[in-house]
Amino acid sequence: MSRFPAVAGRAPRRQEESERSRDLQEERPSAVSIADREEKGCTSQEGGTTPTFPIQKQRKKLIQAVRDNSFLIVTGNTGSGKTTQLPKYLYEAGFSQHGMIGVTQPRKVAAISVAQRVAEEMKCALGSKVGYQVRFDDCSSKETAIKYMTDGCLLKHILGDPNLTKFSVIILDEAHERTLTTDILFGLLKKLFQEKSPNRKEHLKVVVMSATMELAKLSAFFGNCPIFDIPGRLYPVREKFCNLIGPRDRENTAYIQAIVKVTMDIHLNEMAGDILVFLTGQFEIEKSCELLFQMAESVDYDYDVQDTTLDGLLILPCYGSMTTDQQRRIFLPPPPGIRKCVISTNISATSLTIDGIRYVVDGGFVKQLNHNPRLGLDILEVVPISKSEALQRSGRAGRTSSGKCFRIYSKDFWNQCMPDHVIPEIKRTSLTSVVLTLKCLAIHDVIRFPYLDPPNERLILEALKQLYQCDAIDRSGHVTRLGLSMVEFPLPPHLTCAVIKAASLDCEDLLLPIAAMLSVENVFIRPVDPEYQKEAEQRHRELAAKAGGFNDFATLAVIFEQCKSSGAPASWCQKHWIHWRCLFSAFRVEAQLRELIRKLKQQSDFPRETFEGPKHEVLRRCLCAGYFKNVARRSVGRTFCTMDGRGSPVHIHPSSAAFLLLSEVLYQVRDHSLQKAEHKRFLLSNT
Repeated sequence: MSRFPAVAGRAPRRQEESERSRDLQEERPSAVSIADREEKGCTSQEGGTTPTFPIQKQRKKLIQAVRDNSFLIVTGNTGSGKTTQLPKYLYEAGFSQHGMIGVTQPRKVAAISVAQRVAEEMKCALGSKVGYQVRFDDCSSKETAIKYMTDGCLLKHILGDPNLTKFSVIILDEAHERTLTTDILFGLLKKLFQEKSPNRKEHLKVVVMSATMELAKLSAFFGNCPIFDIPGRLYPVREKFCNLIGPRDRENTAYIQAIVKVTMDIHLNEMAGDILVFLTGQFEIEKSCELLFQMAESVDYDYDVQDTTLDGLLILPCYGSMTTDQQRRIFLPPPPGIRKCVISTNISATSLTIDGIRYVVDGGFVKQLNHNPRLGLDILEVVPISKSEALQRSGRAGRTSSGKCFRIYSKDFWNQCMPDHVIPEIKRTSLTSVVLTLKCLAIHDVIRFPYLDPPNERLILEALKQLYQCDAIDRSGHVTRLGLSMVEFPLPPHLTCAVIKAASLDCEDLLLPIAAMLSVENVFIRPVDPEYQKEAEQRHRELAAKAGGFNDFATLAVIFEQCKSSGAPASWCQKHWIHWRCLFSAFRVEAQLRELIRKLKQQSDFPRETFEGPKHEVLRRCLCAGYFKNVARRSVGRTFCTMDGRGSPVHIHPSSAAFLLLSEVLYQVRDHSLQKAEHKRFLLSNT
C-alpha cells in the first residue's frame, strides 16, 4: 500500500508524529466538513458553535437584499461564510415558513460535509432540520428546512415539480465552476420567472453565489439583478513565476520533477508554514509524494534548513478517490517542528480550506472533460488552468497569514496559454443527458433555450441524434415513453438504455451489478510504489481470469458478487487491491437501481421480450442496445478501429482486463476515455 502520509526528517520525530496523528484522529469527529477548517469564535442563535466570518457584518443587509429581489448575486472570497451562514440567516429570518431553503453544490462531498457542519452549528440531527441529497443518497425528511444537494438533484426536483413549489429560496453555490447542470439551472430558473406560471410561488427567491466569475454578464442574464459583495479577509500573497514551463510546453505535462524541486526549495529556504501543491490527478500526486519523500529524507536538518525550528516534512496526498478518513488527515495540525505539505488536485482550490497554508505551488494544469463530436466521446485531457483558477489557488496561501505562491510556469505561459475564465462545461461536453431532461420538461426547442453561454449547435444536434437512435425521442423530436422512463434513472442515457433493455428481457440481475460498478469511481487500486505494483496486477489478473476470457464487464460482476458474498468485504478488498469505499457505494447504487426497475416493471404497458441464449450473449445484447455506436473492430496489434463509418483508431486502455489479453470484439462502456500526453484514444472496457 502507499506509505503516505509519512514524515521525512529526524527519526525520533517520525514516531512522535505517528502517535500524535493517531491521538488526533481519535479525538476528531468523524464528520469532516469544509467549514470545519475555519476559525472558531462566536455562537449562533441555535446554540451551536459558529466560526467568525466576514459575512456576519453583512447579515442584515444581505437578508434585506434577498427579500427585495427575485434574483440576487452574492460574491465573496472562499472562506467568507457564504455557503454555511447565508442559509442559516435566511432560516432564522423566517424564509423557511414558505418552503425549504435549497442550496446546490457541484460536488456531492461538499453537499454532505457542509450539511454536516450546519447541522452541528444548529444543534440538530443531520436529516432533520438540516439535510442533504446527492445521487443515490437522500438524508432529509419532512422536517427539513435547509437542504444541501448537488445541482443534479435540484434538476431532478424540477422534473417532478417544475414550479419548485416546495422551495422558498434556491441558492446556486460555486456558480463560477460553470458545471453543465448549473448552467441548465440558470436557464430553467430564468424561464420560470419569465413565463410567470400561475403555480409559481410569488415569494420564490434565487441567490447565485460565486467566488470568481463574470459577474456583470451573469447579472445581465438575470435581468440586471443586483450584485452583493462580501468584503474579504485575505492576507497579501506574493507571487513568483518560476519559469520552468513556457508556452512551448503547453502539451508537455512531464513537470513532476520541477514541482518537487520547487517544493523542496520552499522547505529548505522558507520560514515555518505549511505547503499546498496543486497537481492534476492521483498518479502525479503519488509519484510526487515518493520523490519528495526521498529528497526530504536526505536533508541534514542541522545545516541544510534555514528555519532551525523545523525537524521534518509531513507529506500528505489529497485526491477525490481517497476515503473520508484519509482526507481528514490533511486538516490535522502537524506535530511541533514538522512542516506539513499537502499535494492535492483542484479540490483544495475551492471545496476545501486547509488552515496553516502559507506557501502554494501551482502546477498550472488541471484535468478537464472535453467532447470530441467526431468520435462521439468525452475525453479527459490535461489542460492549462484559467487565470481565475490560478488566482483561487494563490488565495489559499493568504487565508490565515501573509503567504507566497510559486507558479512553475512563466509569465508568457500565463498570457498566451491560460484563458481568463473556466470554459463552461456546456461548451465542451456531451449534452445528451441535459437535452433529454429539457425534452421531458416539454422544452421542445432546445437550441433556443436561454443559455448563459449557448453551446455549439453541433453538440445539440449530436445529442438529438443519439437520443433518436436510442428511441428516447421520435422523428418529431418529442420525448417517447422510453425517454420518460430513462430520465428517471441517475445514469448516463446509454447505460440507462442498456439497463431498461435488460429489464425487458428479465435479466436485470446480470446488468445491475455492472451498471452500479460503472457508476462509481474506478475500483482498482494501482499503487505507484513498484514494490506493490506487481502484487496488485497479479491480484487483478486473477479476478479477470475468474470472469473467463478477460472480460471487463464480467470482471466487474465477479468483483461485485465475490466481495458481497464474503464474510469480511473490507478485508477482501484489501487483499485484492480494490477500493472498499467505491465498492460499498456500488452496493448502494445497485439496490436503488433494482428498486427503480421494480417500479418500472409494475407498469402494465412495460414492454417484455424473450431471448434464448447463454448469459454472456444476453449481456452483450443489452449492452449493444445502449452502446451500439461504440463498437470497434480489431486492426493491427493492439489497435482497433471504430465502426461508425470513420474508422478512427482507438486503443485498449491500460485499466482494461483485455490490456494483457486482447479479445475479438470490444464495446466502449464509459462515456469518456483518458487521453494521455501522446494523444492516444483508449477504449475503457470490453466484452
